[in-house]
Amino acid sequence: MGINYVGNYLEQKASQYLKTLGIHKPSDINIEQICALENLDYRLGNASSYIVVNEYRLITINKHKSSKQQNFEFLHELSHNHFEHHIYLTQCSDFEQEACHFSLYLAIPIHMFQFINFESDNLIQEVSDMFNIPEEIAYQRLQNIFDNYNYYDIFFTHKKNIRSDRRSYYGN
Repeated sequence: MGINYVGNYLEQKASQYLKTLGIHKPSDINIEQICALENLDYRLGNASSYIVVNEYRLITINKHKSSKQQNFEFLHELSHNHFEHHIYLTQCSDFEQEACHFSLYLAIPIHMFQFINFESDNLIQEVSDMFNIPEEIAYQRLQNIFDNYNYYDIFFTHKKNIRSDRRSYYGN
């Protein structure tokens, strides 16, 4: 099913950023590959963070998290790098919010919607597996997409909507 979703400014920016890196399909969202392209160092540690010292840039990811959570935390720290948040230390709370939104859009960028079967009965799990992100993040991003796209009329003509998926997913 094709969809005609434009996305907001940050969604478009995230998609364009990944395309400029040559990332066109979900399997291309790879930590090592992105670090090489962005000249970033990457390590596993006890916490996730983005550190800049002079020209050296390091992303550490919490080694105690699942691989899906590590992948998403990497995208969050990559967002800080992309926006060069280290330069402007006085606006940290705004930067965290910006990085949170941008990392969602990097996790499931609009130029990869073609790989998603939005009519699937297992949509959240399939998207989680395809993009290697936690189910909670997949749910959050899908809810964001559907909220922005009047999904009641377009996506689920004969299927349950994401809200009923959420109830079954969370056992409510």
